[in-house]
Amino acid sequence: MCLQCCLWCFEKVMKFINRNAYIYTAFKGSNFCTSCKKVFGLLMSNLVRVGVINCVGSFILFIGKFLVVIVTGMLGYFMMNNDDEIVYWAVPVLIAAIFAFAVAHTFFSVYEIGIDTIFICFAQDETINDGTPGREYYMSKNLMQWVDNSSEALKNLRRKKGQQKAQAKAGKSGDVEPKQAEQMYPALEMSEK
Repeated sequence: MCLQCCLWCFEKVMKFINRNAYIYTAFKGSNFCTSCKKVFGLLMSNLVRVGVINCVGSFILFIGKFLVVIVTGMLGYFMMNNDDEIVYWAVPVLIAAIFAFAVAHTFFSVYEIGIDTIFICFAQDETINDGTPGREYYMSKNLMQWVDNSSEALKNLRRKKGQQKAQAKAGKSGDVEPKQAEQMYPALEMSEK
């Protein structure tokens, strides 16, 4: 059972790397093994972004598939319900919904490959270019602004965490004046009074 679970995980990872390696091969023209190595490095250096894009992308694609199935089921229900000759309308509507899911899954998988392709191109562009003259980014201005805003937000988050750690460390060592401790821990002062 444990070996089967490990093999299932290994298969999923290999399929993910395989798909991205084919994408890298398509736009770089390198052989498959080189593409696997390069794309693995790109994905590992952008691990957080990969996780966010996969989670958000999968959720949005699931919502799209779900909406297609719901709309198809509702249209089938209204069409079958208005016909007086049809007594059992549930089975045809269910079959139509299943086919709608299969078609939606096929079409949305193309969008999923597109999302992965754009991300790999973005990661490669960010790795090779730095925005200086002669090494300008190839990404669009909107994507560049989004990246600048996200990196700015990450820097602010790291700075705040660093400040909080420094304040906590200063508070533990006793280097904090009472006025600073009062500002850092207002709830603590209220409970003492």
